[in-house]
Amino acid sequence: MIRPRRVRAIAAAAAVASLAAVPAVMSVGAADAEVAPAVDDTSATDPTFTRHDIDAAAPGAAFTSVGEVFAGEKDIVTSVWGLFEAARPLGPGALNIYRPGANLDDWTTINVFGPEEDIWMPNATTVTDVDGDGDNDLIVPAGHFFGTDTSIPAEQRILSGSITWWENKGTDQFTRHNVITDQGPAYHGVQYVDLDGDGFKDILTVAEEARAAGNQGDDSLETQVFLGSADLTFTGPIALADVGGSQPVVADVDEDGDLDIITARYFDPLRGSGGGQFPAPSYLWMENTDQDGTLTSADFAVHTIATVQETSFGFQIQPVVGFREPGKVSWIATNHANRCTFSLLLPPFAAREQVIEFVPGDDIRAPWEAITLSDPETPVPPCPADYLSNRDNYPTWTDAITSRPSPGQGAPGTFGYGDIDGDGDIDLGVSGDGDRRLWWIEQQADGGTTLHRLTAEGEHFGQSGGGWVVDFNKDGVNELVFSSWDQGTVAIWTRTGTVTLPRTVDSKLSVTPAKSTVKAGKKGTWTVKLTGAEDGPKRTVKVVFDPAKGKNVSVGKVVVGPAGSATLSGKLTWKPKTNGKLVFTYAGTTVSDVLSDTAATATAKVTVKK
Repeated sequence: MIRPRRVRAIAAAAAVASLAAVPAVMSVGAADAEVAPAVDDTSATDPTFTRHDIDAAAPGAAFTSVGEVFAGEKDIVTSVWGLFEAARPLGPGALNIYRPGANLDDWTTINVFGPEEDIWMPNATTVTDVDGDGDNDLIVPAGHFFGTDTSIPAEQRILSGSITWWENKGTDQFTRHNVITDQGPAYHGVQYVDLDGDGFKDILTVAEEARAAGNQGDDSLETQVFLGSADLTFTGPIALADVGGSQPVVADVDEDGDLDIITARYFDPLRGSGGGQFPAPSYLWMENTDQDGTLTSADFAVHTIATVQETSFGFQIQPVVGFREPGKVSWIATNHANRCTFSLLLPPFAAREQVIEFVPGDDIRAPWEAITLSDPETPVPPCPADYLSNRDNYPTWTDAITSRPSPGQGAPGTFGYGDIDGDGDIDLGVSGDGDRRLWWIEQQADGGTTLHRLTAEGEHFGQSGGGWVVDFNKDGVNELVFSSWDQGTVAIWTRTGTVTLPRTVDSKLSVTPAKSTVKAGKKGTWTVKLTGAEDGPKRTVKVVFDPAKGKNVSVGKVVVGPAGSATLSGKLTWKPKTNGKLVFTYAGTTVSDVLSDTAATATAKVTVKK
């Protein structure tokens, strides 16, 4: 999104209407939730990626989501804000659907609506079946959070806040239904879920109004629910809390059987929850305590996960199932910081730009532990003292997420998740937003993470939304989807580099003859055959004789080859003295960092004829 270049933007304009993935109940930013069983990827080589532009002429391409709008497809849905002037939209926006074709460069654009519908700044679209007819419809929140800025003339103010849903008619046509329109607050993300348990799904959202851009004390926040009904209409907004953030998620946070609300908060940073105390929560969850199905603000208790002072401003938090282990929820978040300008202008908000994993403790209502997932291998140096006065001295840290120098910029932005490198575990795709670059975070087998830059050296994709991880062409390789507000572009990145992963080959050992009779005092010969990893040196097989009576006797070793072959053979010549069996044992070999084979055994029965 565009941001006014002033200190005020740190507290209001820098992030929330920035671009974000569409929230969904227990699943955001990953259209492919399933991943293969994790393998040891500590030796994997870094993949490379190729960019494919889907639409390079979508001015103000903002929020992007992915869903099955048309049967059997994974469609991209992008809101288009249009042109801006002096940080304000010049007119209503549009909504596009991009349908996949024969390959990653073949897409069909469907325009759901254009400026004629008078929807200003359409935001994060939710793809879901509203009318229950079996196909997915679109819920579109909208609005400009500075639309009612009291510092500008009244005739220039915009009552742009709205929520509409668009009925999928099945023929590339959509019918508009209004939930709420002409509001001062803006709506950026919604959840479509039965929050009150009456059998009808409701719309959960947060109304955000920044009002005067130069006043940090007049922000307004309200978590709201619009209750659904059998006739597919919705009630007016019911206030559930005077806190929240633009991308709320509904999930059973405390695992007590009902639905709670969790959110990252950016606006109103100087006000705490429930009493005006400072510091304000940057991440929070609202515990559902409802007993009668009649939802009010008394039914949600607000709990702070982390504060603005600890993490800087919150941008997004969502549950990622299976990030650490199958079936387990991990709470992953991005903040929205500028380590240099924030620390110099607003010392309490000095946190660096981060992707964070929040881990609840034994008391889930107490603040959660924060683990940074995005630190580079080499720590960046301190910010230069003349950072504000000398923009030429802006630090260009190539391997760390760092916002650009304007005071109104913060990083990172939205994120998605899925198997990006093809090793079977879940990674993260991250928008730099104010950083202008794109990133991905690789999960390692030991639980650590490695930060990688997705965009090429020197490539600034711009303030971006999306981060979805999706296999569009069904080739088993996931793509990453991002949209760029300032470049007016929707693009995907596909993995093109090969990834060498650790591989273990099952070995098989055989001996012939499996049964033999040897004359007393004579030698017998046995052929040993080993199949395993097709590489590496000759292998060694140990041989022990297990007599019918008495203790085992070491016979020696058989070297099998040739080196580099998957089938290796050798011979044992030996003189037995009594009946028994020969036991051949191969211990397995580590051929290289990424190749090994397993242990194997074989036996041969021996009879001595006198």
